[in-house]
Amino acid sequence: LNDLIFNKLTFSLIDKIIAITPWEIDILSKYSNKKKIEVIPNGADKILYHKVKNNKFREKYKIKEKYLVLFFGRLNPTKGPEKLAQAAIELSKQRKDIAFVWVGPDEGKAEEVKQMIKPYKNMKYLGPIRGKEKIAEMYQSADIYVLPSYREGLPLTLFEAMASGLPIIASPVNGIPFEMKENENGLFSEYGDISSLAKNIQKLIDNPDLRKRFSLNNRKKAKNYDWDTISGKYLKQYKSLLIEKKSTAFRL
Repeated sequence: LNDLIFNKLTFSLIDKIIAITPWEIDILSKYSNKKKIEVIPNGADKILYHKVKNNKFREKYKIKEKYLVLFFGRLNPTKGPEKLAQAAIELSKQRKDIAFVWVGPDEGKAEEVKQMIKPYKNMKYLGPIRGKEKIAEMYQSADIYVLPSYREGLPLTLFEAMASGLPIIASPVNGIPFEMKENENGLFSEYGDISSLAKNIQKLIDNPDLRKRFSLNNRKKAKNYDWDTISGKYLKQYKSLLIEKKSTAFRL
């Protein structure tokens, strides 16, 4: 009933639809004319674009390993935090110079992750971190950002990691491939492919030039996601609608 009646009725009253990713267009076009749909992605906070001075993140959390691999997000079954834990355990059998850190609120997976990583001194679950400055410190202390999700719309953390200059390893699901390109912004690992996840982490750790290239590409691409740029796109849509409404009213 929702699809057949309520969605179509609701969408018929809407003048403009903003999708955050092209992935949503086919879904939205079931209820509305495609001409009404515009794509405007999410953005990243300005603080992430600037280097944090006197960054104490590693010192605060006693992270002594040379490299830091970061998971930042809700510890939710759809986010796959335990998949990163499995890959981390595999990698830690071979080398001890990589720290793995999970940051975010528990939504059903924290205990599982904590139990998996408990025997390993190079792995930490820090719980949620709040405050823009602290989040900026966290991103800028990392070497690689991992997004091993089962599904995503278009996560803010993707743009935040780009603004922070981090190479990214992500599942190529839903909206992610529209904004992240393989071998340009990072590497893809299919959801649940632990071997691929571990190999891609190893590949980035062992190739500083590759990490640097992805980092530079991501900082450059992230300029498109500054909130001033994004808000400007919204304002343009509002102004366009106002002009259209005035023109219609004048004709009437």
